[in-house]
Amino acid sequence: MNKKRKFLHILIFIAVFAAAVAVVMLLWNALVPAIIGWGSITYLQAAGLMVLCRLLFGGLGRKHHGWGCRDHHHRHDRHEHFHELREAMKGMSRDERREFIRERMKYASCEKRERPSQHKEEQHDSGE
Repeated sequence: MNKKRKFLHILIFIAVFAAAVAVVMLLWNALVPAIIGWGSITYLQAAGLMVLCRLLFGGLGRKHHGWGCRDHHHRHDRHEHFHELREAMKGMSRDERREFIRERMKYASCEKRERPSQHKEEQHDSGE
């Protein structure tokens, strides 16, 4: 990424963050004092609240996808997972790969579920 583009991305991030802080501050000041009776907050307090929420609920970086799935998305695990998928799809046609990916996406979650492709392989091995 060239320097101009990186600078533009940083400016856009700052502008979006500043707008989000303003929205949080306005919503807080419009709703919370009337509903709960707590005081109004300043712009800097709203920014701090956003950072605190990010730390508490969002983590740091882009490793986290979804709620409670942190342990399944480490870089090493993703690397191994990529190679496993690559091996599984090695001899498949384009349509077979597409169906394989769709099937896996249906069952992608934080919970460890038995995927239909695994179940089919077990049935095939057992002669069913």
